[in-house]
Amino acid sequence: MKRLGVVTAGLAGLLAGCGSFGAAPDGSGGGRIEQMRTEYKLGSTFIACDNIANNVGRSSQTQVGVRFVLSGSISTVTVSLKGVNSSQYDNNFKETFTRDQLQSVDTNTYRALFNANSATGAFLPQAIVVNPAPVKIKTVTASDQVGEFYAQLDVNTGSATYSFNGNSAPFRVPVYRNCTVTGDTGENV
Repeated sequence: MKRLGVVTAGLAGLLAGCGSFGAAPDGSGGGRIEQMRTEYKLGSTFIACDNIANNVGRSSQTQVGVRFVLSGSISTVTVSLKGVNSSQYDNNFKETFTRDQLQSVDTNTYRALFNANSATGAFLPQAIVVNPAPVKIKTVTASDQVGEFYAQLDVNTGSATYSFNGNSAPFRVPVYRNCTVTGDTGENV
């Protein structure tokens, strides 16, 4: 038991050195967000869009990928997108994944992929489609920034729960009211 505590403390120290971090109070797990990507890029910044021109069949959708590292036990992970400027739509964009439903990227690294659909309201995000087929990242022009969002993760290890989020500059995603697709990067979200 003492050895497990030392290993967990070592992993916690390693994870804390990179980005946002959270740990279970009983030492049963820890995690951090590694990356936020979306379907649209404005320059070098991943963004979300409410209304998209030149994107056939996806005029109100933005695919979002949250990549994160977890150590220890994982029972479920709830991924939520939270508004930086407003919490009005926070409860609309929340999904719980079991460990088997998460996309494994590498050892202890996972990704949650979903489509945000702004068609049902005036501000993204409004609705969620979990584990869609990945789409290509597109370059866009954009106007009228209406806010930003970030990912919040709530992890249940089976014996404890803990949370962490990406509410800092490198992990926030700006949301624009209007975007026009100008190209394709060739990469998937």
